[in-house]
Amino acid sequence: MTCRLFLLLLILLGMPQGASGEERASSGRTTLPEAAGLPVRVHIALRVLNVLEIKEVSGQGRLHLELTQRWRDPRLAFDAVAHGLAREDKVGEEADNYLKAIWSPGLSLDNQIGDKDARTVALSVYANGEVVVIERFESDFRFRMNMDAFPFDRQHLTIGLSLPRYAQQEAIVLTTEADRPFSGVEDTLSVVDWRPVGLRFTNDLAIGWNARSYSRLNATVTIARYAERYLLRVFVPIAAVLAVSLFVLWSPGLKEQDKGGLIFSSLLALAAISFTFESSFPGSISLNTPVAEMISLGYLYLVAVLMFEIALSVAIAHPGFRWRGHAAELRWHLRWAVPAMMLIICVGAAVRALPG
Repeated sequence: MTCRLFLLLLILLGMPQGASGEERASSGRTTLPEAAGLPVRVHIALRVLNVLEIKEVSGQGRLHLELTQRWRDPRLAFDAVAHGLAREDKVGEEADNYLKAIWSPGLSLDNQIGDKDARTVALSVYANGEVVVIERFESDFRFRMNMDAFPFDRQHLTIGLSLPRYAQQEAIVLTTEADRPFSGVEDTLSVVDWRPVGLRFTNDLAIGWNARSYSRLNATVTIARYAERYLLRVFVPIAAVLAVSLFVLWSPGLKEQDKGGLIFSSLLALAAISFTFESSFPGSISLNTPVAEMISLGYLYLVAVLMFEIALSVAIAHPGFRWRGHAAELRWHLRWAVPAMMLIICVGAAVRALPG
């Protein structure tokens, strides 16, 4: 009898204290739902509600997103007739607490910076065990920006969604035609100089620290810059400065020192414009953009105009110069040929930057 009492005491001491039957049942639901078949398919839908901020040079942006996750866990199935409803809905803190008690894929936003702000969450569990989680939040992301076509550029803002806790043999993230109606980009954005183009998904693999392959889904938001809004701010000032060369080339009776003064003033004005653009539109001058090409060629163009004009004017004015007639003819041709070539080069640089 003493041995039996001692064994019973050991059993009672070994049992977890304070764990209800419901808690013990829920603890068994936090493991991978292998009964649904591996790999578990986590369906994703992403709606871009707003693009709040774009920082081209630093490669960052702030987005307002609605992220929908959907997967099936047979352990959560219930009798809809007995419950009197086809699904159970939970919102806010109740939804977060319920997610901690069941298995969830642990979806990660790979290029997210910081935490999610202004977050709201809603969860629904259907009678067949399907779980749908909808999150709305604002967050900062790091993107790869390409300014080479400024101001005719399109930026591709890619958000990487992966499952870092499970290899691709255990769980994968994907989107299907059934998820597409819940994905997209809103027509109006907070960034005034950009317009939405579209949203596309591509599947990829990520290699973890243990050399295992993990599933990744890339959601790419494409936005295009309103190039026409930059005509007055960018191209008109450049054209106005370069137009001084026409006055130097075609103005009759203008002295050489006056021509030099006009060209040097234009060079200073072009330098001031480049500094202004770089401060107003970071990256527009320091990178290989059409604006940078126009300004760089503008320096060479203005100096070439001054050298050609002064050299040929001196040759024509010298009475003993043997090729005086040829110099006058060459000067007449250069007066329209040099500006025409500069115009063609500038237009070509702008057309080459246009999206195909």
